[in-house]
Amino acid sequence: MTKITTKLMTAALLTFILFAFGGANAQTAPAKKQSASPKTPATHTSSAAASPQSTQKKAALPTMEEVEASMKRSFGYDPGVSWQIYDIRESSIPGLAEILVSMNKQPPVHLYLAPGTQTAIAGQLIPFGPDPFAAARANLKGAFGPSRGGQNPPIEIIEFSDLECPHCKVAQPVLAKLFADFPQVRFIFQQYPLPASLHPWALKAAQYADCAGQLDKDAFWKYVDSIFENQGGIALATADDKLKELATAAGYDAQKISACAASPETDARIKKSQALGATLDVNETPTVFMNGRRVSGIANIPYDNLKQLVQFEIDHAGK
Repeated sequence: MTKITTKLMTAALLTFILFAFGGANAQTAPAKKQSASPKTPATHTSSAAASPQSTQKKAALPTMEEVEASMKRSFGYDPGVSWQIYDIRESSIPGLAEILVSMNKQPPVHLYLAPGTQTAIAGQLIPFGPDPFAAARANLKGAFGPSRGGQNPPIEIIEFSDLECPHCKVAQPVLAKLFADFPQVRFIFQQYPLPASLHPWALKAAQYADCAGQLDKDAFWKYVDSIFENQGGIALATADDKLKELATAAGYDAQKISACAASPETDARIKKSQALGATLDVNETPTVFMNGRRVSGIANIPYDNLKQLVQFEIDHAGK
C-alpha cells in the first residue's frame, strides 16, 4: 500500500461509526477478557486499564468472532489492509467495552463500544485532573530495571523498550542526551520485547540485556547501545553468537551471560517487566514515563520541548 492509501485507511478507522455487532451483542454476558495473544502481554496488549468499581455496571463484551466479523465488513474490501485484534476488555469508563486493534502492524487503536449499538468511538483516554499521573506513578514504583542518575532523584524517567525495535534505536541517543542534561533525574530501562511475529530476536536480546544489568549495571548501557547499533546485523539464527560477541566487547564473560540468559530466573524477570508495562497499558515501544506522564514518539518531539517537559515535571515532582 502507498503511504496515501495507508493514511486514508487509518483515517477511516479513526472516524468510522458503523461497527456491525448486531443486536445479539446486547445479550453477550459480561465475560472474561478475550485477547488474540493472551500469553504475550508484550503484543501491544494489556490487561491493566483501571477496572470499573464492582458496584458499577459492567460492559457486555463482544466476542472475538463478532469483532473480527465487524472488521471484515468494514475493511475487507481492500486486500492490502490487514489487522490484528489484540484485546477485548472492560474500559475504565463504566459500561463501555474497549477493543485494541492494529491496522497493518501499526500501533493499536482503542475502540470504545457501547453494548447494544453499532457505534464505536475511536480514540485514546487521557489522564486528567489536578494530579493526573498519580496512578501511573504508583504502578511505576514497581520498576526494577537497570538505572542511572541521581541517588535522590526529583523524578524518574522510565523507558519500556524493545532492542529489535528501530524506533527504540532512534530514541536511545535522545534519552542519553536528556540524561546528560538532567543528571539529577533517575533513568530506568525496562525490557519490553514484542512478540516473535513482529521482532523474532527481541526476546533473546532482552534476556541477554537483563543479565547484563544483573552482572554489571554500569556496562549495561554500553551493551544496550551496541545492540541498537548492530540491529541490522542480528538475525534469529545467529542472535546468540552476535549477542555474546557484543557482550564480550562490553566487558562481559560471554559464557556466563549466555548461561544467565537461558535461566528460568531471567525469563521470570522479563515476564515481570512485561506485566508491569501491561498495568500501564504500554502498547508500543518505546514508551517513556516522566514522573508518571506517558510520552510516546519521544524521538519525534523537538529536543527543546523535551527539555521543557522534563523541567516541568521536575517542578511538579510527585504531583
